[in-house]
Amino acid sequence: MNWLDKLLPPKIKPADPQSRKSMPEGLWIKCPCCEAVLYRADVQKNLHVCPKCAHHMRIGARARLDHLLDAEGRYEIGQDIAPVDALKFKDSRKYTERLKMAARETGETDALIVFGGAIHTFPAVAA
Repeated sequence: MNWLDKLLPPKIKPADPQSRKSMPEGLWIKCPCCEAVLYRADVQKNLHVCPKCAHHMRIGARARLDHLLDAEGRYEIGQDIAPVDALKFKDSRKYTERLKMAARETGETDALIVFGGAIHTFPAVAA
């Protein structure tokens, strides 16, 4: 018997780890700047800006363009253009392999996304 068991009264027993309620994953997010623990839904409503210190968190290009451009009349420019290896670039891996790996990881065919649309009814093109 260890010293803690001797000190604890018989009615107070440590909780069983299996019986503890678990916190769902991804419910909270920590600001990388001020390290405040924030509710993820509040951060998303605030367009991925920390409400405590106004730090702009990283988001994907499509999400950023969705927030920037008006919802109606938005269209993508050049979505069927695919990168090619015209120079036959040589490295430790083939350039075509790198392109395929990047497309698998990101879900995009190219590094640049271009959208046409409007910002508060003013025509704009954003990339």
